[in-house]
Amino acid sequence: MTRSRRTLYRRTGAGMLRAVVNLAAPALPHWPGPTATVDQWRSWLHPIWADDAFRRTVSNASPDLARQVEAVLDGRSANGRRARRAALAIARYAIRYEYRSTPFGLFAGVCLVDFGETSAVFVGDEHEVVARADPRALDKVISAVEASGASMAAVEVCVNNLAYVRGGRVFVPSEGASEFSLALTPALAHVLQVARSPIGHAALAGKLAAEFPHVDARRQAAFLAELLRLRVLRSALRAPATIVDPAAVLPAGSLEACEREACVDVRLNAEVRLPETVAIEMETAATVLARLAPYPAGTRAWRRYIERFSARWGEGAEVGLEQLVDPDNGLGLPDGFGSVSEPPRPMSRRDRLLLDLAGTAAVEGRRTVILSETLIEELEAAGEPPTCLAPHFELCAEVQAGSLPALDRGDFRVRVHTVSRAAGTMTGRFQHLFPDTADRHTALPTVDPVAIPAQLSFHPSRVEADLLTRTPQVLPKLVSVGEFRGGDTTVILPSDLVVGLRGSHLYLAVAATGERLEPLTPTAINFVWNNFTPPLVRFLAEISRAATPQVTWFDWGAAWTLPFTPALHYRRSIVVAARWQLRARTLPARTACLDEWAEQLHAWRGRAGVPDRVLLAMDDQRLLLNLTREMDLDLLRTHLCGSSVAVLYDAPPPDANGWIGGRAHSIVVAVRAGR
Repeated sequence: MTRSRRTLYRRTGAGMLRAVVNLAAPALPHWPGPTATVDQWRSWLHPIWADDAFRRTVSNASPDLARQVEAVLDGRSANGRRARRAALAIARYAIRYEYRSTPFGLFAGVCLVDFGETSAVFVGDEHEVVARADPRALDKVISAVEASGASMAAVEVCVNNLAYVRGGRVFVPSEGASEFSLALTPALAHVLQVARSPIGHAALAGKLAAEFPHVDARRQAAFLAELLRLRVLRSALRAPATIVDPAAVLPAGSLEACEREACVDVRLNAEVRLPETVAIEMETAATVLARLAPYPAGTRAWRRYIERFSARWGEGAEVGLEQLVDPDNGLGLPDGFGSVSEPPRPMSRRDRLLLDLAGTAAVEGRRTVILSETLIEELEAAGEPPTCLAPHFELCAEVQAGSLPALDRGDFRVRVHTVSRAAGTMTGRFQHLFPDTADRHTALPTVDPVAIPAQLSFHPSRVEADLLTRTPQVLPKLVSVGEFRGGDTTVILPSDLVVGLRGSHLYLAVAATGERLEPLTPTAINFVWNNFTPPLVRFLAEISRAATPQVTWFDWGAAWTLPFTPALHYRRSIVVAARWQLRARTLPARTACLDEWAEQLHAWRGRAGVPDRVLLAMDDQRLLLNLTREMDLDLLRTHLCGSSVAVLYDAPPPDANGWIGGRAHSIVVAVRAGR
């Protein structure tokens, strides 16, 4: 008899396969060990670097590392520590080359995935490589042009709509959560007034000269160059994020300085069809994660913000966005938006239940706990009941099956990797590779039944992340933050928006028309970290869904601090893998030899039940380690030398990717609320 399956979410649109380009890394020689000489490191690096495909892949990802390796190989570098660091970096890249499916340069690529009655897989060799200028190199070129008044004469500029005035100073976001500020001098006030709308650089310089004729022309030119450098002014040379190739707006011949360094995306030469049972299992995993969301009614910070809005203005009132986020005249931003980490949270009933669950599994020696309906309901009851479902999000998971026949007969598991905040989050930056799928976003559901989706377009706070926010316009409505948009009157700016309260939900609306919008932000940048996103962008991206369940990968809450948490399985889904925390103080100090250190490590493994193959977690990255291999032991020890703890997850079985020819992969599927 088949158990009933509760489904809150259904797949929408095609899935996306993310997979390594190469099936195997170069053969790795015997690891020389931490006391090796430069000659030994040179001997280890030589055969690996001789592999043309691997050398090209690493050189594209890290030109600096490639130069370091070549310096070691040709004898220009005789420093043993530098040679060892280069070898360790190459070892990590060699593991990633074969085992990590997250798209990155030439390491891994993407293709679309269909679902049907039976499975089918074809992966060829003629992959499509799409290159764009490296953002850092491009920024240097543009900054050099913006520093020259003569070069900028015909270029339009305008005031950055993220800039604001407070207390006699002008503030503009910098990197991370920090800001630049300048005194609001008469000259700066004049620029802010004249350049509210796009104006030619030469015309702006002329108006500045007419207003302040006593100021030397060179000083005025330097002043405008400084405003461009600090991003108080945005120029037309900096393409908005809906322009996929940011170099496309630059004059011909201006890119010679950055043509040598390029960032690439790979569209895989592949056709993959998965059985519908896999899609059903991913819907089931999405449903159980939504039911177990740690914040079923929104985060505490947003709930407090909504309460403050209600107390001050109540329902029915609409407040201008710029007034609302002003801490002097409004509420400012929610707690935590001005820092690079989440504020601490108090112990909850959910935390206590999960601590008991993990502790019991550890005492009983179980690496896996099966999630029963009773246990799920108990964890659900520990939090507030949601007022509505999150309208849509993406699930990223690995499909584990030894072969295609096994996949077709249902002998598979779905191992969840992560969950995104909304449809298009993980797949958005690859939209330019699949232009025929652009219309799938227009029919996405919204929290507010009368709202329509609107695409949020912005530049990240850090130049190196520029390509991560670039995706073509896929929705009719567009909200632009911190960008140069020329004279396009159809684009919605922050100054056009108001915020209101309906029930327990805040909403965004266009002040002039009353039309309600729910922003869709097609980028996988983590907003919680705050170090790549302007705070106002995060505010706009989260506000409409602030009181809905915040669906993420499984959150152990306070139990994250435990030395061990078990795997959680539900039906054929691995909701979260078993995890161990290894603290540096558990093992001998770095002065001990590797053999002594390894002996103590294996003793700890025996006590804790840690398998040979583990995934070393570093932020959102996973590095597959075989703890019976000396190279991998050295990588782990090196990690512990730089960090007080190593987080290790149980690795998938060696034959997990058999259905796709052994190719490391993950599948991204968008789901929408609906039974």
